[in-house]
Amino acid sequence: MMLENDHVLRQKGVKKTNNLSKQLSGKIDDFLILCVYEQDSRLGLDHRFGGRSERTASDLPIFIENEGFNSFIIWERVYRESAQVFNSLRVAARNRFIRQIADNIVTHLLMKYKKFSPSLSSILNDKTLKSSSIHYIENILKRDTFLVNDEVWENFCRWCRMHLTEWVLEEMAQSLGPHGLEALNRKELNELFYEYISKNLSEDQEFIIRFTSIVNTYTLEWIKKISRMLNLEDWTMHEIEAMFNLKKNALFQPFSALSLEYDSTLATKDFLSVMNNAPYQSVREALYKNHFLHEQGFWPTMPLSKGNMTGVLQIKPFKKDHYRFHATHPIIKESWKQAEGLSDLDADVFDALCAIFLSKAKHYKDVVEVEIDDLLSIRGLKPKLGGEGRRGGYELKQRRQVLKSLSIIQNLWIELDKAIVYEKGKPVETKLEGRAFLFVDQERQDCRITEEMNGKKLRYTVDQVFAKYLSGSGRQVALLPIKTLHYDPYRKTWEKRLARYLSWRWRIQARKGDFLQTNKVNTLLEAISVNTNERMPSRTRDRLEKALDTLQQDGLIQSWHYEKWNELIADQKGWGRVWAHSTIVIDPPEYVKEQYRPIKRNQSVQSIPKAQPDHYSVEGSTEIMGSRVREIRERLNLSLHEAAEEIQISSSYLSSIERGRKIPSNKIQARLIKWLERFH
Repeated sequence: MMLENDHVLRQKGVKKTNNLSKQLSGKIDDFLILCVYEQDSRLGLDHRFGGRSERTASDLPIFIENEGFNSFIIWERVYRESAQVFNSLRVAARNRFIRQIADNIVTHLLMKYKKFSPSLSSILNDKTLKSSSIHYIENILKRDTFLVNDEVWENFCRWCRMHLTEWVLEEMAQSLGPHGLEALNRKELNELFYEYISKNLSEDQEFIIRFTSIVNTYTLEWIKKISRMLNLEDWTMHEIEAMFNLKKNALFQPFSALSLEYDSTLATKDFLSVMNNAPYQSVREALYKNHFLHEQGFWPTMPLSKGNMTGVLQIKPFKKDHYRFHATHPIIKESWKQAEGLSDLDADVFDALCAIFLSKAKHYKDVVEVEIDDLLSIRGLKPKLGGEGRRGGYELKQRRQVLKSLSIIQNLWIELDKAIVYEKGKPVETKLEGRAFLFVDQERQDCRITEEMNGKKLRYTVDQVFAKYLSGSGRQVALLPIKTLHYDPYRKTWEKRLARYLSWRWRIQARKGDFLQTNKVNTLLEAISVNTNERMPSRTRDRLEKALDTLQQDGLIQSWHYEKWNELIADQKGWGRVWAHSTIVIDPPEYVKEQYRPIKRNQSVQSIPKAQPDHYSVEGSTEIMGSRVREIRERLNLSLHEAAEEIQISSSYLSSIERGRKIPSNKIQARLIKWLERFH
């Protein structure tokens, strides 16, 4: 019984010490930790804590190493006296930290994907190549991720300072006793704190290892966040190689790079990322199939049906007050004129808009900008050169064609009475309606596409239907060869449509890794909206085979052949019907199979690297977290319901967290942190 009482007393003593250290931490003056490395005295790791904190006292993030440097504590007032010197050290320290994160990412990806690519294996075994790859990733981290945000470093170091301060105060309380520590005035407390932390940083190896370990945990969370931001889990092999600068890839370049002329020798291996959900594919097909009918009122209407999805696509103006017009009104006539003029060019612009949005937007509610010339360039068109007083660039006629396509796309209205979306990883049947893309002004209000917009930047986002497929576990994108958009929309419609259909189908088959499923001739013809010539089926056959040969020559497919087709059948009467039911095997190019191989369903693909569950406490920061959630939610114009759905909690619970009325559990805190990290 006495032993149990002693244990209870000890537990109470520890709890009292911890509470005291938290109370006294506010009396400790702001400080920084300066780590000077022996191998390079210029790389002083300036770690400033407190109200303007910058860094941490660990040696190298991610790895538990602590030799080769000397640590010093410097008060905030000393820092201010020599701010210029310390600022340069802080920049060097931040760069060193980011490079170590880049090293971790590069090493992990090389180890994970080396068996799929000889190029990656060569980097792994060559220090010079690996260093170059690390430098490349380092630039991406500095340019395209949350690490460019000073507030991220402030939060990180505030967290680090809290742990350091409390640990040292706990040690002081154990030595002096709680009463002895409380008896110290502020000056005495800070002087003693200075002695203890200096001793720990210079002599106590266990203290350094302990602190390095929790910094590593925090840094691993950053890496996981970077993995999610760059969507590494769903990367193809082509994207992995592009990331290491082995191939061109717009994902890691400013989109203005698309304004440059594409090298035709690289076109067959270049690709865009576009949505691959059933509604997107159905709308894209509708643009070139052009089977609009008078089915629902006056507006051009086309049924949509693919898999478990059913609905309709209509062409009608985006202004709601137009919907009451009679059948002979000019607005109705204009809608039918747009429907009748649809072509593959409109599908090209549709894909280009999608690719640009996926490349630029971090969230489905983001608004991105594009110029008309970007949409012309991405289709492989070359601007004319100027000279002798003539102005260079694209022709007015070309720009007007794009504006015409944009005005049609703006008027697309989608109504799905049955659609499958994923919520919390599970398929859910729902109804959806909305525009394909919304074109808006600076105030995010609807902005009609007109010829006056020529030469101006266009701002747009996705509406509710596509947005539903860009959040959570239901997100899926396909790789569309850029050559698809380069094909002439009038002379190579078969090639263009086949490339789109195969791109969509291969992405679906990627989960099973079965790219050699047979394609029924009738299915291919239906996908490209062509009927067999009953009188002269040889013309249809010759044109289809010519299109497949072109795709093979251009590298969009590796090979194709009939399966179990007897050529003697073609000598018989009525052979066309037999041929239409025959099957063709179309083999994707090797790079397509390589880039989809990592997402094969039976492979274990994890985000990098797999960190242990959070061991650090966020107690005391939940109020800040709730405030931050509300700030991000309002900036993105998200309702409580929409944000709660993404975080996977109830809207009432989220509201209580935002107002500081409830402290979320560790599990919910992890979800909130994960959600917040997407928008740093």
